[in-house]
Amino acid sequence: MESAHRMMWTIWFSLLIAMAGYTALCFFAAARGTPDPIMIRALSLVASAEVVVLFVLRRKLIPAGTPVTAQGENSVARARWKSGNILTWALSLSIALYGLVLHYLGFANRQVSPFFIAGFILMLFYFPRKPVETR
Repeated sequence: MESAHRMMWTIWFSLLIAMAGYTALCFFAAARGTPDPIMIRALSLVASAEVVVLFVLRRKLIPAGTPVTAQGENSVARARWKSGNILTWALSLSIALYGLVLHYLGFANRQVSPFFIAGFILMLFYFPRKPVETR
């Protein structure tokens, strides 16, 4: 179980570094083009729906206090724990990617920073916690 938990920390940290890279890329690159206001509204709606999906899937895949067996690497509970965490982090990262896309479509940093902030908050809130183990 310890190796799986270490692997999850590695994935989480890698995705957090990628998100920081997207943010830095956004703030160092100049926005070009004329922004279409419908794009920021549409991606804001998609990001909001994604947050709702993230909460629902997280609750469904990783119920609070679900025990994970210590024996056997192929347990169903452990696989759900891993996939639930990775799915949560991927959805958090995609929200930050919407901010990067909007920046390259011509929106200012002030307009896209809520996407990066939301992505970082979700990633930091859902860091890899060790599941409850049973023997």
